[in-house]
Amino acid sequence: MTRRENAVMIVFTIILLIALSWVGSAEGAVVTSITVSGNQEIESAAVLEVIKATKVGEPLDDDKLMEDMKAISEMGFFSFVEVEPKFYLGGIRVNFKLEENPVINGVNVDIDVSDIPADEIVKRLDIPVGEILNINKITPETIQALIESIANDYGIYIEPADVYVDDNGIFQMHFVTIKLSGVKVTGLEKTKENVVLRYVTLKKGDVPKKDELEKIYGKLYNTGYFDSVNIFFEPTDKPMEQTMVIDVKERKSGQILGGLGYSSVDGIVGYLQYQEDNFLGYGQKLSSKVELGKQKRLLGLSFYEPFLGSSLTSFGVDLNYIKQRIDNADHTYVEDDRKGFTLTIGRPVGEYLRLSLNGTLDNNLEKVSATNTVTDWKTRSLGFILSYDDANHYLYPSKGHRIRLLTEFGGKVLGGNYSYQKYDFDMSKYVKLDKAGKHVLAGHIQCGVVTTPDAKLPENMKYYIGGSNTVRGYKFGILDGKRSMVSNLEYRYLISEQIQLVLFADAGQIWDNGFSMSNFKTGFGPGVRINTPIGPIRLDYGFSKEEGKWQSQFYFSLGQAF
Repeated sequence: MTRRENAVMIVFTIILLIALSWVGSAEGAVVTSITVSGNQEIESAAVLEVIKATKVGEPLDDDKLMEDMKAISEMGFFSFVEVEPKFYLGGIRVNFKLEENPVINGVNVDIDVSDIPADEIVKRLDIPVGEILNINKITPETIQALIESIANDYGIYIEPADVYVDDNGIFQMHFVTIKLSGVKVTGLEKTKENVVLRYVTLKKGDVPKKDELEKIYGKLYNTGYFDSVNIFFEPTDKPMEQTMVIDVKERKSGQILGGLGYSSVDGIVGYLQYQEDNFLGYGQKLSSKVELGKQKRLLGLSFYEPFLGSSLTSFGVDLNYIKQRIDNADHTYVEDDRKGFTLTIGRPVGEYLRLSLNGTLDNNLEKVSATNTVTDWKTRSLGFILSYDDANHYLYPSKGHRIRLLTEFGGKVLGGNYSYQKYDFDMSKYVKLDKAGKHVLAGHIQCGVVTTPDAKLPENMKYYIGGSNTVRGYKFGILDGKRSMVSNLEYRYLISEQIQLVLFADAGQIWDNGFSMSNFKTGFGPGVRINTPIGPIRLDYGFSKEEGKWQSQFYFSLGQAF
């Protein structure tokens, strides 16, 4: 029996006093009468109604007596049940002798924290005053339900420490809060323990609260290191001190991938990729990638350190070389021959808020068929990113937000050969439509503007409509410009951890100097997300209407749309 059960249960003593000599003499005797005695508040008829195994006119049976005694006890009103058999009218009269629970004259609850009103616990206990105590009001199941409801509403886990009825008939119940004695991590194979503990904000002696535990769970799960995270508590040798156990199951973090893929922008591409999301168990991310295709060649190498030393500062570097041709919907094309790198340093400025500074050096030899020009663009920029992320799952979020504000400045003073300013706002919101989080409504909005005092910009600096990440149902590059506004709405149904079905609706607008309804595009369609070792594969089929004619596009890409 658990400590909680010992704390909340009033133990019923059920004694069957049938002498062995009497049992022998009563063997096969017929029951001639059934009575009850000792009850004052509870009507005898109510007790006799639950006595169903033992019956008048049938032989006396010990097993049936025990069954009836149990039924009387389960009424909840009696602390003692005893059988008194006597010979009566040539048979046996069975009398169930009862002792009632005390009449409750009042209810008093005290608790060692002021965050939870004691009157609220009294209300939820629902123990009637002026009536006999019904033990069914304080079974382990009902007390556990009370604890969970208090945790849901007040965010604090409580435990019953003592329960009794005093000499004045006052029902007394004392609750205490669990104190944290320490943290233990189990299930680790590769990941270092300090990698997990750096996400734990609770200290020894703290009172674990539901919202704090949910934050720890979400942060650990969103690292992407684990397939599952389970947090529970173990008792210690000190009363009301418990150890928080974080049990994890690591996911496969390192992989070498190769094969053929298809992109609506780049066509058929062969690729070879090495990816490690938890390098040497320290939580670092390392990846390299090679892509070769008719329209694209890519070499990339990236490294991300989420915690520099023991600090909260993160550091990332991305090196890349890209040579590609992008075909626009109007049959023009852009050829890029780019090489460069980006350095990023970030620090948290709030629980879910992070500020990052990045610097980019990029050289791009660009050929634009529409103007028959070749330009050697040299981009040198500094950018500031303020991001907020409290989504509860890194792959399949069912609640929370993801918000990103970007300000980027590029200029000749930094060594480039053109100047620009770029401002982006990106927000996603996830709403759980059911308790399990299988049905989710996900919304996204993106707004951006890029300005320059120069005559023109590199094509890759502009915004585009069409393709898998903006308005589905159109080919990539149906519109481009210096100002953009795109919104997306998705209904997502998670069939399993591997498959998610999606219905989407998209709308967007691109313009340079003035908003025009002719540049407003909409699309809709179904999709599916398949979870694989390289992340979710996204398959979407979009429909749109252009100049009165329906058209459609199929998209194959990686990751969620937002």
